[in-house]
Amino acid sequence: MFEIAFDQAAGLRTAIPVVPARVLPVAATAQPARGYELLCDLATRLSSHEQAVVIVDASAREAERRQGADGQHLGLLHVLDDGGISGLGQAPGLAEWLVLPGARGLQSLVTTTASAGPAVALSRLLVPFAAGALVLLYAPAPSLSGLLGGLGAQVLVPLVDQPQASIDAYTSVKWLQGAGLRPSLVPVADPLAPGQDGLRRLQDTVLDCARRHLSLELDCWPTEAWTHRAMEMALAAPHHPYSWFTQGESSRATRTPHRRVHAHFSWS
Repeated sequence: MFEIAFDQAAGLRTAIPVVPARVLPVAATAQPARGYELLCDLATRLSSHEQAVVIVDASAREAERRQGADGQHLGLLHVLDDGGISGLGQAPGLAEWLVLPGARGLQSLVTTTASAGPAVALSRLLVPFAAGALVLLYAPAPSLSGLLGGLGAQVLVPLVDQPQASIDAYTSVKWLQGAGLRPSLVPVADPLAPGQDGLRRLQDTVLDCARRHLSLELDCWPTEAWTHRAMEMALAAPHHPYSWFTQGESSRATRTPHRRVHAHFSWS
């Protein structure tokens, strides 16, 4: 056992599983730009914990044709149609996150769910992304229901401080629960607003409606818990052999260099 050049731990190292790419769905609001604020805030918090983040924005439509091979015009549909694209996770240039428009790609995945089931569609979605990447999928609640229905996935429902926001959020919650998903309300405070009383009233309204009409005790994410819960609740493709690998260990195993810069918008 003390022979030179003999490594007793080599076998153990080869047995450590690769942490897969995972997805955290976020329901789009009636005002997609306000909901996108949540994505950017959440991505910033995750990046500060050295978690690689990719944003797939299904409220934006991919170009009909991909132009160039430098990642500047890459969309979800292009990724799904080109089996040679893999290992996505790092943004091009100096951007902090890779952001892909994904309206057409999401529709393709919903079609896959209809024909082959949500587990196959989820695997198809995650295959192009690098191990350890966390994909924030921003899409309307009906589309997320059509894609992931029955998987019991956690879905974030942003709540913004706008007059119709409680109706929009409750409608999303109703769609998601009906599809066998687990909605969680995420209030998005306006940093320029003088107070948050209006947002708290909207939150109480949505929680009360879910309790009375859906018999649902709706979970609500406090701001300080976003990062921990996002990393804990993100969904991997079914049957991936890493279930015994703890979340704390997985986050440490996938650390990448962090850069505090602006996100890159692939469709601009």
